[in-house]
Amino acid sequence: MGLFEGGNLCSRVDKMSLNCERRSKRRPKRTMEITSRNFKERLPEIEAAIDSASFLAIDGEFTGLNAYRGISPFDTPSERYDKLQESARQFLLVQFGLCTFHYDPATDSFSNQAFNIYVWPRPCSRNAPDPRFLCQTSSIDFLTNQNFDFNKLFKQGVSYLRPSELEKLKNTMTGRQENRRLSQTPGTDQNRAIPIPEDQEPFLAKIHKQIEEFVKSDDQQLELEKCNGFQRRLVYQTAKEKYKDLSLTSITKTGGDRVICVIKADEEQQQNMVWLKDQAELSDLEEAFGFSRVIQKMTESGKLVVGHNMILDIAHTLNQFCGPLPETYQDFKAMTTAVFPQLLDTKLMANTIPFKQEIFNSSLEELHKAVCLPPYNLPPVPPKYSGSGYKADSANFHEAGFDAYITGLCFIAMSNRLGLLCGAGDKTKAGRVLPDSQLVHPFLNKLYLMRIADIPYMNLAGEDLKPDRGHVFHITFPAEWKTADLVHLFSSFGYVFVSWLDDTSAFVSLKEKEMAPQVIEVLKSSSSYRIQSYKDHVAAKNMVLPAPLQYSGITPTLEKMPFISSNGGAELKKRPLSPEQAAIKRHKSVSDDPEVVKIERKKTFEEPEWE
Repeated sequence: MGLFEGGNLCSRVDKMSLNCERRSKRRPKRTMEITSRNFKERLPEIEAAIDSASFLAIDGEFTGLNAYRGISPFDTPSERYDKLQESARQFLLVQFGLCTFHYDPATDSFSNQAFNIYVWPRPCSRNAPDPRFLCQTSSIDFLTNQNFDFNKLFKQGVSYLRPSELEKLKNTMTGRQENRRLSQTPGTDQNRAIPIPEDQEPFLAKIHKQIEEFVKSDDQQLELEKCNGFQRRLVYQTAKEKYKDLSLTSITKTGGDRVICVIKADEEQQQNMVWLKDQAELSDLEEAFGFSRVIQKMTESGKLVVGHNMILDIAHTLNQFCGPLPETYQDFKAMTTAVFPQLLDTKLMANTIPFKQEIFNSSLEELHKAVCLPPYNLPPVPPKYSGSGYKADSANFHEAGFDAYITGLCFIAMSNRLGLLCGAGDKTKAGRVLPDSQLVHPFLNKLYLMRIADIPYMNLAGEDLKPDRGHVFHITFPAEWKTADLVHLFSSFGYVFVSWLDDTSAFVSLKEKEMAPQVIEVLKSSSSYRIQSYKDHVAAKNMVLPAPLQYSGITPTLEKMPFISSNGGAELKKRPLSPEQAAIKRHKSVSDDPEVVKIERKKTFEEPEWE
């Protein structure tokens, strides 16, 4: 950012003083939408809301959700994290919703303050990070259908830096400022004169003529024409020797062009201007830290942070505003608990006893509908101030701030329901359970894991669940095989659930777990496929890959077909795929026929004890 952009230094300092005086006399208009235009003046309000809150709720909107690797029902938390960090590093969180909930003991009621913040990684200088990111078509279509304002994001998104990036830029800037001072000090290496090439003499003559005319005029400021870095160095060197009462400073104009600004000033004024320029540059850099200050404040507060299916929200928040996601799962758990000491996922809460017996769809909108009906009792949670929060009749789903608000409402309703069921709450107060109650402790620091039946959450504060997967087998096979072929292969062991990993491998789990010990002995491995127990597969993951299988061309389905060829029983030859057929990707889901495959959905979950 140029120091003199839009006016000289004195006018900028005067304007800064005037703006501060005006801000002290008027209160900023309350609005839930936060952009670069109002972030600086609204930041104290956001920080005050965090400080006074009973708990915080968050939500995010992203440019994409899933990277190239799909999730599996047999992922471990560590494997799921590997896939999660891949997505968080490639996509951007572009809208951050924060809703603070405030409990008033005098009225036994909650109120809310909501902030819907557009965030955009705008480079603040040539040395600042200039990130590249991916967009997922389905995610962009989704945001467009929800009337997401991309123009506002790109033009007015609040900038941000990671703390380490801010520190690095500060060090670079202070070094540049020191070099600038040395360059103006006689006898230093930075002040050493350089020879003037002959081809630059006409350019310098033209510049000096402009400066001489400026000195004779009543003007206080002159902006020289655009030139390259070497030419600017020559102008500084020659002009400072000749004109002692002039200050020359490079400024960056809109569009990135750098030019020299000449100001009339004596030696004392020049020193003062250098100091002011240094302070202004550091101030601009602190301002570029931007939205990361909100995350810092949340960390300092130590308040409970509530989200719904929040693992992506947490991963993106850490990666964009705190530091790069760690390579290892254990380091991720440590980083998460350091930034957010208390987390609670309402998706996990809704899928745990006793709530999962009453709530049959845990998507955020459906969960909200459920807690608005008996046996739940959702109290009114109005805005704390007019225009600063959502009302009960709002319906702005998929706006990050509103989704954070709804998440907080669901937490309040389920906590109160828990109080009534456990007899711990005051029934005259609808079983009021506050965020610091022991009743909610079983849900703390556990992040819901989608589509993993036997490990439903990632435990940030301890060891993860380690279910018995003795009934699960890993199998590799030729690319021509389909789900029906795997079902036929395992048909003697009853119903199975097939989870595809890629074109040539899958997990197969048995419904009748007691038959698991017979599988390896009966099926073994053949020239067409290779089968392993889940335990052996995990142990062999980091070992040398086995040699490729020799494919015979006959699938298990064809082997079981009781038909005879027209030549009187001659060996059946499989017709090769045409190039058009080979280009078509087959459907990799379990058969739609419920009689062919039965999917076992039983969850083994370490349920909290409610009595």
